[in-house]
Amino acid sequence: MQKFKFKLDGLLKVREFKEQKIKIELAGILKEIAEVEESIAKIHVAVNEAYEAQDKFLSDASAGRMIQFFPMFIQGKKEDLKNKESLLWALKKKYTAKVEELGRARGDVKVLENFKEKKKTEHHKIAEKKMQEEIEENFIMKVNGANHI
Repeated sequence: MQKFKFKLDGLLKVREFKEQKIKIELAGILKEIAEVEESIAKIHVAVNEAYEAQDKFLSDASAGRMIQFFPMFIQGKKEDLKNKESLLWALKKKYTAKVEELGRARGDVKVLENFKEKKKTEHHKIAEKKMQEEIEENFIMKVNGANHI
């Protein structure tokens, strides 16, 4: 019996590679998102700490220059926060697009896998039919050979 050979195996491998590549890219995006979210959380903590420190300085009789530091620091952190939130939004949008791309890639792979399975089944049916015909032919030959003796 001849072994099954799928003629589109090369294309299937290319599509599977593309799917794996997209999965790796998705993991990278998720890592970036986590890093940005962590950075945003740190900024919130820093701003809250700055407000608390400002309140302490205002309750003490301290230098006026130090009090000027807090609004500039907080403004800088708020700008940083705005930038990080924009980056986070962009990363989430990129993630959504990549998930859709993965869905299409997975669909392409699935189509070829299903086609391969169909062809494999057809191949096995043909091979079984051929083997059954050979068995019947051998049986008939034996029966005919036994009748001539």
